Amino acid sequence: MPPAEAQARGAALLAPIALLALGPYLALWGLPDPPFPTDPGGILLFLSAFTVGVVLHEALHGLGHVWGGASWPDVRFGVHWAALTPFAECTVPTQARSYRRTLALPGLVLGAGPLGVGLVTGSWPPTFYGFLMLVAAAGDLLILWILVGVPADAWVQDHPRQVGCLVVDDAGPDPPPPVSDDDLPDATAGDSSPSFLQLLLLAALSA
Repeated sequence: MPPAEAQARGAALLAPIALLALGPYLALWGLPDPPFPTDPGGILLFLSAFTVGVVLHEALHGLGHVWGGASWPDVRFGVHWAALTPFAECTVPTQARSYRRTLALPGLVLGAGPLGVGLVTGSWPPTFYGFLMLVAAAGDLLILWILVGVPADAWVQDHPRQVGCLVVDDAGPDPPPPVSDDDLPDATAGDSSPSFLQLLLLAALSA
């Protein structure tokens, strides 16, 4: 799907992620007062931590691709500027089991990890930080959902143009050739997917 559409669909997951991530903390410890930093130093520290988290998110994707058999030159980092969405794209096929692990890695390390620490210790900053990192991983959750039913040993590659992936070959011991942008057909006219405005309304309703 296009980056802007993926971003809006991910935003629609805000409410369930908030319920599952913040609900247990609020039930056990209540809402701290104040819930957010109010002094300039605290605000700057939090924004810096969030920025570092976004960079680490993509670095963990790259690490996952290399862990799955790719090399660092096979991983391309960049930003979809139209949607202000950073990405780490693997330009060669890896097996679906490794691809799923790559998708889940940032959410587990940067989201579930701090969230668990905050829940156990009653500390609000790591809890809220973990929540934000899980929101940042919402697009990864969408792709994991799309991959349900794909065999673990099938060969999968990041889509060269959009958010998501291509299943490029059935199970086999050897990786198939990479799929390049030139191998793909032109964008199909008359796409029936929801408009960006409809997706924004969906995200607002969920929030």
